[in-house]
Amino acid sequence: MNILSDKQYIQYSRTMLLSDIGETGQLAIMNSSVVIIGMGGLGHLVAHYLAAAGVQHMLLIDHDVIELSNLPRQLLFTAADIGQTKVAVTKRVLNSAYPEININTIAEKVTAQHFYQLIKRKVTKPLVFDCTDNFKTRQLINQLCVEQKLTLVSGAISGYQGQLFCIDFSDSGSNLHPNSGCYRCLYPLDMTITQNCTRAGVLGPAAGIIASMQALVGIQHLSNTFTQYGILHCFNAKNLHWQHAHMSQDPECAVCHQQSVTQLSEQPNDAY
Repeated sequence: MNILSDKQYIQYSRTMLLSDIGETGQLAIMNSSVVIIGMGGLGHLVAHYLAAAGVQHMLLIDHDVIELSNLPRQLLFTAADIGQTKVAVTKRVLNSAYPEININTIAEKVTAQHFYQLIKRKVTKPLVFDCTDNFKTRQLINQLCVEQKLTLVSGAISGYQGQLFCIDFSDSGSNLHPNSGCYRCLYPLDMTITQNCTRAGVLGPAAGIIASMQALVGIQHLSNTFTQYGILHCFNAKNLHWQHAHMSQDPECAVCHQQSVTQLSEQPNDAY
């Protein structure tokens, strides 16, 4: 798509009034592809915001079904949806509101095979959103984004503690932010992380804040207006306090450091 219809001009007019986005940025958003993994308290809201913003191609991945305990924070779902897969209901609701959007779904746990085959076949260089709630899956998503040179927007919430960051693992992004590291640098495999919202609880609006921030980061990235790559944003919902820290690469990281070494070894050897 390289031109907006009259209807689209009206629909996205408030976004295009932002001087750094304009029509060019809106077209970039609409021509983009995203993969959202996890349709829980974070993912369903991220999907809703991106659909409303005009993202035209979405792949939703989640094996889970809707339960009664989901309803206080997963606002796309109702009691009538209990027992249905989250990706199916999310697709139905969003397609009803935004029929022009192409939404594909995978009602399974995310695997490397999905990344290598399904994502590469259905979308090209998608923006990936990690909205999952367990340590093992986050590590897998991080590793696959590094290997496939994708941009990752990662969010998490447990109890009153939330966090998010965005790292661009693409060639252009890694050149601009070469020492940001990755999720494995923050949380090595030997670190014990047992808390998630199932064990620690979570308030719906707290999850909504992290999800809204993920969507905000994603829209800015897609419209080429984002600048906060490689910064960890931590939110304490108890006292409404934000903290920020620059992420750094672990020189012993088996994921992003090894990838950097491999990329360097593949560069032409320009001897002096």
